[in-house]
Amino acid sequence: MTEHYKAFLTDLLKVFGFILNAFLFFSIITYTFISVKNLFISFILLMSIGFILFRIFRIQINRYVFFLILLPLLFNCFFLFNYVFSKRPTQETYLYAYGITDIQGSKGRYSSQKGRSTTIYLEGGVYKEYTLPRMFFNYEKMKDKSVITYDIEDGFFSFRVVKDYEFSEDSTNHIFQY
Repeated sequence: MTEHYKAFLTDLLKVFGFILNAFLFFSIITYTFISVKNLFISFILLMSIGFILFRIFRIQINRYVFFLILLPLLFNCFFLFNYVFSKRPTQETYLYAYGITDIQGSKGRYSSQKGRSTTIYLEGGVYKEYTLPRMFFNYEKMKDKSVITYDIEDGFFSFRVVKDYEFSEDSTNHIFQY
C-alpha cells in the first residue's frame, strides 16, 4: 500500500468518523433526557481519561483520530446502546408554548426583533432541566400547534429517551403561557 493511498484512507476515515459522530449526536443524544451541563461534563471527563490513557499507554494512533473520532464515537455509542435497548414505552402529552428569542432583523445585527424559538416550554415546567428533547430543528412541523405527544422509553443505562413525538392542535383550545 502506498503512502498516498494510506493518507487517502486516513482522511476518508476522518470524514466518515466526523459524519457518523454528527449523525449519532443529532439523532440519538438530542432525544435523550440528560441536561446539557451533565452532557458537557461527561464528555470532558471522557476526553480527560482518554488523554491520560493516550499518554500512559503511548497509543500508536494519530492523536487527532483518537480525540476527534474514536473518543466521541465511544461517547455516542454509549448513548446509542442506551437508546437501542430501551424498554417500557409510555406516552406523554403536554401543552407547550414557544420560547421567545432575539432574532436579527433586516437592518443587520443592530436591529432587534423578537421571534419564536424552536425550543418549547412544556406545561407545568415539565422537563425544564432537559433542553435537548424540547428543542426541534423543523419549525414547520410545530408551527401553529399547541400540543406535543412524546413516546418515551426507559433507556438501558436509565437515561430516558424520546422514541417519537408528534405535534397536534389542542382540541380544548386551552392556551398555555410559560
